[in-house]
Amino acid sequence: MDPPDLIPSERFCPPLGDCRGGCEPNQWRIFGCRHGRVLLYNWEQKDIVLWDPPTGDHHRVAVPPEFDNEEKTILNGAVLCAAAGDRSHVHGGFGSCPFKVAMVGIASNHAQVFACIYSSETGEWSDLVLAAVPFEVDCVSHTGTLVGNALYWMPLGHGYVIVEFDLDRHSLAVIEWPSGAEVSGNGCSRIVLTEDGRLGLANLSSHSLQMWERKVCSDGVGKWALQKSDELWKILGQRSRVELILGYTDDINVMLLWIDLYIYVLRLDSMQFTKLWKSNMISRNHPYAGIYGSGFAKSSACAPDILLSHIGI
Repeated sequence: MDPPDLIPSERFCPPLGDCRGGCEPNQWRIFGCRHGRVLLYNWEQKDIVLWDPPTGDHHRVAVPPEFDNEEKTILNGAVLCAAAGDRSHVHGGFGSCPFKVAMVGIASNHAQVFACIYSSETGEWSDLVLAAVPFEVDCVSHTGTLVGNALYWMPLGHGYVIVEFDLDRHSLAVIEWPSGAEVSGNGCSRIVLTEDGRLGLANLSSHSLQMWERKVCSDGVGKWALQKSDELWKILGQRSRVELILGYTDDINVMLLWIDLYIYVLRLDSMQFTKLWKSNMISRNHPYAGIYGSGFAKSSACAPDILLSHIGI
């Protein structure tokens, strides 16, 4: 993960000019990375683009107009390999590895969230599923987290909950926030995988990193439990003034954090920090993992507010 194992930044420039809608950066959003692919969305043209950065290959899919109109707005999405549940499967290119794309959004009343999924094997979109949220939702800005065969997002607004999209049952559910988890800002919480492969929540609170885990009891009721709370200065070896979570990937269970003008990568399995580089600006960050060789590369993509970090394993 140390220099000089760096990939040139042009390798991580999204192929926006090759897609319908052109290369206007303000028309595009990056929704996340998983299984070697990056998911981008053109909110004006209602297109999604799946992109393989090391090869430059990309695949465009049109989103049905009824999924993003005056009554509904797509806010986020997630890409995953169609064989994500098979641990022996090696994720490959578009030709050898079918994919799925899940989209999540809100209704015009801001009181309902919806989700749907696209399959490259059938070339079809599923029906929408909806769930009521007990507060007014403004956005779903954080990337989705894959736990088992379900995707999880964190709607933000006048409250805090977690939305679960079960890919097997094609159902949407709302999970309550841990009662003891303080919320001090948009960049202080992320849905994560726990060491046991369960649904977890990483939460920054008073210069400490809390790790919560949700377990389903014998009666079928899910409950949150605080697994551990580590003071950041003890892990970093120094005291800090400002801490924010910039990104997370469930591919290899790492987080990107912004601490006192420096970006760090934190491996949640070992709680080990690595300082990457200095950054005076806070922008959307998306860790990218692939099997394209060893090393760590930092790269700034074409579109503003996008920073792709390649972690080779």
